[in-house]
Amino acid sequence: MALRKRTALLVLAVIPVVSAAAESPRITPVVQLVERVEPAVVAVFSQSPDGNESSGSGSIIHPDGFILTADHVVRDRRGMVILGDGSLLPYRTVGRLPEKDLALIKVEPKLPLKCISLGRTDDLKTGEPVLVGGNPGGRGIVFSSGIVSSPAMMVDAPSVLAMTLGGWRNDTRDRYIQFDATSNPGNSGGPVINAEGAQIGVVTIKFFQEQNVNFAIPIDRVRRYFA
Repeated sequence: MALRKRTALLVLAVIPVVSAAAESPRITPVVQLVERVEPAVVAVFSQSPDGNESSGSGSIIHPDGFILTADHVVRDRRGMVILGDGSLLPYRTVGRLPEKDLALIKVEPKLPLKCISLGRTDDLKTGEPVLVGGNPGGRGIVFSSGIVSSPAMMVDAPSVLAMTLGGWRNDTRDRYIQFDATSNPGNSGGPVINAEGAQIGVVTIKFFQEQNVNFAIPIDRVRRYFA
């Protein structure tokens, strides 16, 4: 047995370790996109006065430390942000829109932070690829990919039949981006990113009774209220 182990170790020792070169099929556009945006996705942890801890996600949208997230992730609670390099920084809330589930928080970095650019959603296409980054379960930053299932879905609407008969298609209630990339509790506040590397949404709602049905606040709404 000992001889077989030594032989196996010798064989493994002479097998070359091959790293993924830039032209490797392993380095897909999704891999390249993750490498670009990963430093700008953060884990957010908040604590209520009674000591209960909540976890969520956010995206750095300015190098001075401004972070976009969902309001239900932070509310008026204090907490900490974990950056991509592992730095742990306290945040303060600098802007809230509870009725839109949007919040802007701020950390004080020693050096300028890498940030993600904000895109547009007025020309969003059904079926276009998206990447979702976040902190599901409070376990750290992970990514999933999928497509835009609908660029403008009314979350609290009745059936499409009732909408058509009732003339609801032209009302002014908020629409959301529906996407099918994996999203779980803790992804809230994290970015939905298009193939160009721009943030097009903020994760806000998940339908647990349906598979792969998740919703994000369109980034044009963020621009409207936080510009």
